[in-house]
Amino acid sequence: MKTRSVKKFYLGLSAPSLAVLLLLFALPLSFTLAKAFSNRAEAVREVFASPYTYRLLLFTLEQSLLSAAVSVVIALPFSYYFASFRFKGRNTILALSALSFTIPSILVVLGFVIFYGNSGILNKALQSLFDLSEPPVKVLYSFFAIILAHVYLNLPVAFNLITNGWAALPCNEEMASLTLRKSRRVTFFRITLPKLRGVIANAFIIIFLFCFSSFAIVMVLGGNPAYSTLESEIYRKANIMLDPAGAAALALFGFLVTGAILLMTTTGRRRERIERAEARNRRLRRKDAVVVFFLVLLLLLFILPPMLSIFYRSFFTKGGLFSLHEWMKVFEKGNFLEAIINSLAIATVSALLSTALSEPLAVYSAKTSSRIVPLLATLPLATGSVMLGLGYNFVAARTGSHGMVAGYVMILATHMVISLPFALRTMLPGAKEIPERVSQASYTLGKGRLMTYLGTERPLLKNYRRKAFIFAFALSLGEVNATLTLSGGRITTLPIQIYRLIGSYSYQGASALGSVLLVLAFMVFLIGENIGRRKDGVSGNKQPKKKV
Repeated sequence: MKTRSVKKFYLGLSAPSLAVLLLLFALPLSFTLAKAFSNRAEAVREVFASPYTYRLLLFTLEQSLLSAAVSVVIALPFSYYFASFRFKGRNTILALSALSFTIPSILVVLGFVIFYGNSGILNKALQSLFDLSEPPVKVLYSFFAIILAHVYLNLPVAFNLITNGWAALPCNEEMASLTLRKSRRVTFFRITLPKLRGVIANAFIIIFLFCFSSFAIVMVLGGNPAYSTLESEIYRKANIMLDPAGAAALALFGFLVTGAILLMTTTGRRRERIERAEARNRRLRRKDAVVVFFLVLLLLLFILPPMLSIFYRSFFTKGGLFSLHEWMKVFEKGNFLEAIINSLAIATVSALLSTALSEPLAVYSAKTSSRIVPLLATLPLATGSVMLGLGYNFVAARTGSHGMVAGYVMILATHMVISLPFALRTMLPGAKEIPERVSQASYTLGKGRLMTYLGTERPLLKNYRRKAFIFAFALSLGEVNATLTLSGGRITTLPIQIYRLIGSYSYQGASALGSVLLVLAFMVFLIGENIGRRKDGVSGNKQPKKKV
């Protein structure tokens, strides 16, 4: 009876959040379905029967699977050393990898164009060094450019997720295997890798879904109709070909495919109990230190140049002349300043709401071991942000909500739906770590379930709440797909303005705004980390170091 009563309480606690999520998700989905099946479902039949639709699907699957596989495979050697050993600079590199979560995809596009372009920094340097007449590195506007940009964006994600999961695994069996004189290779493939399957699968699925709904990278760096994906084609049909019914039908097709993939991957995974492993934190040996040095060097050489090139290009013209002209535009009154204010306001409000809604959902899922709630919260990942934007456009058209206030409300709703699944995934591990004995002790002291939740359980989630806010803020700050579909030129944000400047080949102006966007994202992350460290220091949440 007590167990049933506890479940009922946490279900009631999470019900408002679940209702809001389902409403914000079901509303655009239902209007998209209605549009797709208008005119006797001709658009649906045409899309589902067209060979072009399946070519789009095959390419979307190909680039998503390859991007996710390459990101995970490259991340594994990095994760091995960072999960198994402790050394100077380890925590800094892990913090940098977590910070990369805040880099918006539009900045990856801009950084790649400036650094890897035919007239980019890398080609100019190589041409000057080796006296070449033609650019030696031709990366952009190709399938390789799409994969490289996706790996750039998602390698740190895979590295961070796999490292954290690997470090949490007990290493008793590996130690026993090595004691029996089995090689490291045999030990890894026979013992470690099977235990890592769940962690690797989780990282792979998250990256796959990111890449499946990728928009800016495909549109700009692909630069060829042959490299169109479902997401980019939905945008083209809705905004360029002016075929909303066809766009809605294609969005429905994409939702069914990703929904089926998400359902299979969620129901097919086993639940694994993870125990903290202190013994894995070993000192680094000399030969391993050399490997770590080169791995970190390669990681930094891959990650830093495109981002640093954005800062460089914001101060220098294409001819290499120093100029502050574009920076003066940023701080002038007008579109640029309005875009900065809009971005900060929308990101702050949507992140606060996403975090507030995800917390009771995470606690309910942890307390009841529910798998349905995380699945429902993850459904927006199956739609893609362009489809959500398209759905809210149909809502606006049907209800006549075309004013500025309605525009802001719909953009906020879309950003909330997009960021809530990630906020929930961030909060869920913290909710699972709440000790049951702490809650029971509170009940024993006469506190009710609501007071136990507010006074005992909720404070234990403060660090996870902070991280969820940071990631939700960063996602909203860099969101371009849905905002571009919804804004209609009336509401501008930093990513929209950068996307337009890239389209008009104004790379210095795009770099100046990109620098502002990058600094804002980094500041939020660093402030959040600082607050977390200070609270940990004050509250004594840090684990005491054990003597070995």
